[in-house]
Amino acid sequence: MAEKQTSIGKGAHFKGKILNASAIEVSGTVEADVSTDKLTINESGQFNGAIKSKLVVVSGSYDGKMTADSVWLMTSSRVSGEIRYKSLQLDRGAALNCRVIQNWSDKEADKSHAKAARNSAGDSAGESTGDSTGDAAKDSNKSAAKET
Repeated sequence: MAEKQTSIGKGAHFKGKILNASAIEVSGTVEADVSTDKLTINESGQFNGAIKSKLVVVSGSYDGKMTADSVWLMTSSRVSGEIRYKSLQLDRGAALNCRVIQNWSDKEADKSHAKAARNSAGDSAGESTGDSTGDAAKDSNKSAAKET
């Protein structure tokens, strides 16, 4: 099966969806959400939107939410938004101003969100009472833990 490559040339502006492309090369401006095997944003390229890809190579500008197995940010890259990656290469000079999440997985993210919600609920319940009942319950739990 032949590789399906899509190119957005320098000076071109694309807005919409790109479907069924295994490789995308951006030298112009793109406003889209894409899912592909490989995405290359060249030095003159600007990409705004969500990316899901096995490999993303950025030499130009990117703003959005990226989920990729491997990300390579070249010297001239300017990245903002969020990057979820398993492997990241950052060349000297690359501008990275975003939320970065390493070794992500949907299962781990769900667990950490649930744990944070439980911790937040526990913290706010103890703090919101403003009386000594919460402190007495904590002391009671500490005593029970020591006895066991």
